[in-house]
Formats: sequence, structure tokens, C-alpha cells
Amino acid sequence: MSLENLDSRISNLDSKLRNISINQIFQRYPMAFFLIPLAALCLVGMKFSGKEFRKDYMSPQTTTAVNGIFTVLVFMCHIINTSAYQYGGLADKIFKDYINIGQLVVVTFFFFSGYGIAESLRSKPGYAKRMPYHRIFRVWLSFAAALLLWLVFNLIRGLEMNAQMILLSFTGWDSLGNSNWFMFDIFCLYILTCAAFLICRDRFVPGAILLTLLSAGLTAALFFADRGTHWWNTIVFYPLGMWYSLLKPRIEKIVQKNNVVYWLFFAFFAAMTVVTHYLYIHWGYKQIVFMISGCFMMAFIITALMKFTVCNKTLLWIGKNLFWIYILQRIPMAAIGALGWEINKYLYVLICAAVTVGLTFAFGALFKPINKKLFGK
Repeated sequence: MSLENLDSRISNLDSKLRNISINQIFQRYPMAFFLIPLAALCLVGMKFSGKEFRKDYMSPQTTTAVNGIFTVLVFMCHIINTSAYQYGGLADKIFKDYINIGQLVVVTFFFFSGYGIAESLRSKPGYAKRMPYHRIFRVWLSFAAALLLWLVFNLIRGLEMNAQMILLSFTGWDSLGNSNWFMFDIFCLYILTCAAFLICRDRFVPGAILLTLLSAGLTAALFFADRGTHWWNTIVFYPLGMWYSLLKPRIEKIVQKNNVVYWLFFAFFAAMTVVTHYLYIHWGYKQIVFMISGCFMMAFIITALMKFTVCNKTLLWIGKNLFWIYILQRIPMAAIGALGWEINKYLYVLICAAVTVGLTFAFGALFKPINKKLFGK
């Protein structure tokens, strides 16, 4: 190719790029409007530790910030599947097929929850005895308050509900329109944790073994109850989080042996996360591959956190309010859908996000004094 031809092609490309407006870009790649800010949000406050390894890579602050990222992804996964979202464009397809990782978006919620509970069980004597009130009842009380709002919302829009449906909704077994399966699983796992560690008298290894067996039993029960794969295919990550709490020092000795070994593990886990997710999308044995993919994803996230600090005030706030955002986000989505509004997809997402944030602030402010009064610090 001559220099003249090359120069001509560059000029043509430059001319085409100049003629493309920002509006045209977002019309063709609409989900980019949301993915770009999310990527920027993840990068704000990110630090690289260089040759050193972070000591606090599994601190509550770090895991909360990571959960904040996945909470945003949960919101995006939910909203793109609603009838009011005008699905279309290459970026929407890319997000729905590849970035929208389905159930994998809640893997960190289960894993970090299991890890956090394990840390408390190991460091706070008698924690299992306090779990029914300070953990289970506390979460259920917030859940019940959110369901009361859902109940009022359903009455306003004239939705038919029977007593059985309403009562079972307060256990997570049924739904008033809210996301319920996750809450049912969490309640069950907390109850099984209490049972396992009370039976084993707070001895961690026997308690973790029993909990793992009970979690497998819960998975099997939900499988045979035919509740759908999303009810049971992430439960395994809760006991895995507990086992990581116990095995963390040994794993660190292997992965953090030196920087060469670390980067080999980092590259391997990253590659296997992509490969297994691709196989999950395009291959058979989906649930087995899904669980393997989830394990590699968590291994990659944990390995990355050993070097990279992911933390800023926005992600921390989102992560701390994970519950409220998760349980309330479908209200504005359902309201706009019920009203039959045909609005621009960007406006639709921004309205849903703004209402969700507003509801989260309101419930957070309401429950702050209640939690302090009932449960202390």
C-alpha cells in the first residue's frame, strides 16, 4: 500500500469519525451510556500496591465496595429485561449476552456473606447464639418493612393477592413483585449456620463441615422442589466463603509466594473465568459449568484484590445499602410498566435509579434509629 493510499484512507476515517455525533453513538450503542460510567466508577479510588501484597484485601470495606459494583450490575440486569426498557442496539446485545452474567452477579453476595459470618464465628465467642436475633431477625425486619411498601403499591394498582401469597412472601418463598429467592436462600443459610455451629458447640471445622452438608441438602431440596435453577445454583458459594476464611493463610502462602507466581495465578483465573463463562453460554451441562465459572470468578476477584484497592465513597454507599437497593429497585420499574409509559430508555433508567436511591435513603434513615435501639451498634 502506497503512502498516498494510506493517507487517503486515514483522511476518510477521520471524516467519518467527525460526522458521528455523541447521540448517534448512544443510539447505536445505548448500553454504553451506562457501562462507561460504571467502568469509571470502578476505577475511581483504585490503587495498585506494586510489588507488595495488600494485607486488608478481604476487609469489610473492600468486600462492601466490590459488592457495590455487583449491586449496580444486578440493577442493570433487572432493568434491561423489563418491558419498559426499549431493548435494541449492539451494546444492549453485548451486555445481555456477555456482560450480563446472570446469576454470577450475586456470587460475591453469598461468598462474602459466608466469609464475614465465618470471621465473626471465629473471633466472637457465642456468636451463633446471637445470630437469630442480631442477624436473622434484623434482616427479616427490614425485609418485612420493604414488603409492606410492596403490599401498599400492589393495592394501589389493583393487583390481586391472597392471604397465602402475602404470608409466604414474608418468608421469601413467594413474591409480591419483589426479588424474593435471594432472601429465602439467605434466611435458610443463616438458620442452617446457627443450627450447625450450635450442634458443634462453636467448633469451627466441624461446624463448617456440617453447614456444607446442610447447604448441599438445601440445594437438593430446592432442586427437587423445581423452583428454578436460580433458587439453588449459588448456594454453594456461602459455605465456600466460610472455607476461605479458614484456609486463607495457606492459600496466601501459595498465591503470594512471589510476584511471578502471583501473576501466573492472576492470568490463569482471569482466562478460566472467561473460558468457563463462554462455555456456560454456549455449551451443555450448564449448571455444573456455571458453578465452576463462579469459582474461577471468585478466585480471580480475590486474587485481584491482593494487589488492587477497589474503594470509593459511592461504591461503599451502594454496597452498604445492597439490601435496600436489591429489594426496592423493582418498584419504579413495575410502576412505569404498569402505567404503560413509552419513554426514552435513558430517561427510564435514570428515573428508576433516582427513585431507587430515594427509597434507599428513606428506608435507611427510618431504620437507622430502629436498628440502634433494637440491636445496638
